[in-house]
Amino acid sequence: MKDTENFKDPNQLDLFAGIVLTAEQQSQVDRNIDNINQSTNWQRNKVQQLEQLLVEAGFKKGIDFENTFKSSLETRTIKIGYGIWQFETEITAEFHSGDVSLKGLRFVNNELIKATFTINVDNDKVQCYTVQGQSRYIKPKTLLEKLNQHNECQKDALKDFQNKTNLKRIVVEKYTKLYPNAVVTVKSDWTKYSGSFEVIEVKFKSGSYIQFRLDTYNNKEYMFRNHDAEFVKLNSEELLNRFSKQEALN
Repeated sequence: MKDTENFKDPNQLDLFAGIVLTAEQQSQVDRNIDNINQSTNWQRNKVQQLEQLLVEAGFKKGIDFENTFKSSLETRTIKIGYGIWQFETEITAEFHSGDVSLKGLRFVNNELIKATFTINVDNDKVQCYTVQGQSRYIKPKTLLEKLNQHNECQKDALKDFQNKTNLKRIVVEKYTKLYPNAVVTVKSDWTKYSGSFEVIEVKFKSGSYIQFRLDTYNNKEYMFRNHDAEFVKLNSEELLNRFSKQEALN
């Protein structure tokens, strides 16, 4: 009796080594490997070109930008195709990761943090939406100027927040001491011109209140809104009598 367990067609791959690929499947694998290798080579050339442009424009590597590009020859198991024609196989190709990113500052959640920003290149021009605020490609030297301006703006935002926080504390303490029977609170408000902002409200038991906005530039508060609970209850006759007793404005 023949030993059928050890018999193997010399033209067929070992099932334990991988699946048997058809000619079309092998062609798909080859194209996939070629695409991965081309993508890695394209990325390598791009980051080399971009780094050279940045350095020539005055950017300092490790300070103004970083290059995290890496590539290596690896064997990975991947899926190719879709639906019932999808199959899984091992390929060996040059994979890559990383890119060139700008380094800068961001004022987020009331903190100044170090951050990285995506940068794109087109011929001899570059673009970074976060720094520029628009998507036009510009000269690398111009982008460096905008990066420095961006960082200064973020520092100013932190300084403004610190000034506002300090002024807010001073104003709350001031009116709390002056009017101990009033409730002094910090509230949020909004207008279509200013957007959202904070007000400090000094409210009395009668329901009357005055709200202040903070002026960090002059380091003081100014009256934003007031409400006289007794005044709004007056009828027309009472208002006329009240107005008749008021002295003329100079």
